[in-house]
Amino acid sequence: MLKVKELATGKALDSFCKKCKDLGYNNNKDLKAMKYYWLLARGGVWHCVKDADLNIVSLAGCHPLPQVNDKAWRVQFRGVQLPHDYGTGLSKYFMSSLIWRLILPYQLEFLKNTHNNTQEIYCSTTNLDNSGRMHRIHKMFFILEKLDLVVKYADMELYNTDQTVWKINTKKYYEVRSRVNSIK
Repeated sequence: MLKVKELATGKALDSFCKKCKDLGYNNNKDLKAMKYYWLLARGGVWHCVKDADLNIVSLAGCHPLPQVNDKAWRVQFRGVQLPHDYGTGLSKYFMSSLIWRLILPYQLEFLKNTHNNTQEIYCSTTNLDNSGRMHRIHKMFFILEKLDLVVKYADMELYNTDQTVWKINTKKYYEVRSRVNSIK
């Protein structure tokens, strides 16, 4: 059974970061690489997915994105999921991703309740990495755009990295998400 929680420092996060380091997931190998405190200092929040043994298996943060506009927020920041069959199956809507399926609803709820924001929600992808994983996710967002779940906002440099910024169609996301069997 998987559960979404607000992320806190401690042994579970330390263990998760070690697993990420061992897998070569450099953006999540430690708190500094994750920009854990940087995100919190900007009013952001981290969420994680824990398994039945309370091990973290996925996490992502959200933070303000002033490079887009003064109301914009970036979700799925430093999003990562440990490799495993979580029983979600394949989905053309990317619902097999724990970040997209389980964490994003909590991030959207946080933004709605804390910042009265339901429209200016963005995420970013890059096709620049050595493993090819990020490139596959980047390509997936072009498919999500055809499905009206995201709209490409711009190709831009964010924090010294060339990225594509996508605006999430929250109405369509909730419509699609409501048709997916929920993992509680």
